[in-house]
Amino acid sequence: MVLVNFLRAIKDFSLKYRQIIVLAILAWLVWALGLEKQGLILAFLIWSFWAFGLGMLGGWFLARGSLSSFPEIKNTDRILILAPHIDDEVISCAGLIQEAVKIGAKVLVVYATNGDSHLASVLAKSRTFDPNDFIDLGEKRMAEAKEATIILGLKPESSVFLGYPDRGLGQMLYKFFAQETPYTSTGTRFNYNPYKNTYREKQSYAGTNLLIDLNDIVDDFKPTIAIVPHPRDNHIDHKSLYYFWEKLITEKEIFIKEYAYLVHFRLYPPAKKLDEDNFLYPPKQLFSEEGWYSFDLSLEQQEKKLKAIRQNASQLKTIDSSQALLESFVKRNEIFEKIE
Repeated sequence: MVLVNFLRAIKDFSLKYRQIIVLAILAWLVWALGLEKQGLILAFLIWSFWAFGLGMLGGWFLARGSLSSFPEIKNTDRILILAPHIDDEVISCAGLIQEAVKIGAKVLVVYATNGDSHLASVLAKSRTFDPNDFIDLGEKRMAEAKEATIILGLKPESSVFLGYPDRGLGQMLYKFFAQETPYTSTGTRFNYNPYKNTYREKQSYAGTNLLIDLNDIVDDFKPTIAIVPHPRDNHIDHKSLYYFWEKLITEKEIFIKEYAYLVHFRLYPPAKKLDEDNFLYPPKQLFSEEGWYSFDLSLEQQEKKLKAIRQNASQLKTIDSSQALLESFVKRNEIFEKIE
């Protein structure tokens, strides 16, 4: 696991800073070959074309990825959806949820956190940043999630709130895993779950407790399909929840079909605005030859998805343009990468 994460980090770094790396290599070649001013100009022109012209004009022509149709959902399926924050479930798979409900498959949405440390949402209501403001936000978002999933056809009992700290899952995974050393939320200032009507009230913020909760949920629900955050997502809560999940199923030695959804990534989606007429594609850097699947939405499913997104009122009209990001996921499809 450590080696895989290290190699993945190297790959992420090289992708993120590839333009600088290429420019440095070209500069070194000019110096090593003893080229003069003309060599520097040529190297800069090559880099400029690669970084801008080739990326914008030829990037998609050079991409080798392929989108396959998402496998048919059956009425015997039991679909577990892991959401790091409230709203991740609707922006990533609201259409898939509607389809599963229509077919008669079982769906369970598990929210790891209440998304209670979103500063832009707190700032829209208060300028004091009192811990109670973050608690109020968490409770409001729980209510929003219930309304949003009802629109998609789910019953209230199909939503489970764990109440772990927003922006704290990475710390719980790597630093505060033991029960003896719980993590303290930077927003609410609690080191345990303070929310009522959650899976385990007053559960301390230790990584091992999150693992125990996920284990018990899997044992009770017995999923056949898991929809999980993408390991390459740029948000620490998303990738950390994925690694909690992988740790669990590795230890349990069970097989569940896994599909990962992406939310936070550079220039993704490309246009941060409502655009219901176009399809969603993976970022070019992640678009491998195979493994990505598209679930196509009907017009009715698109409309309900947008309506469900807009139930998350606390995330709209904020200074960080959250509404534009959320609505940019209302497309003709939803995409997932199969985890092998």
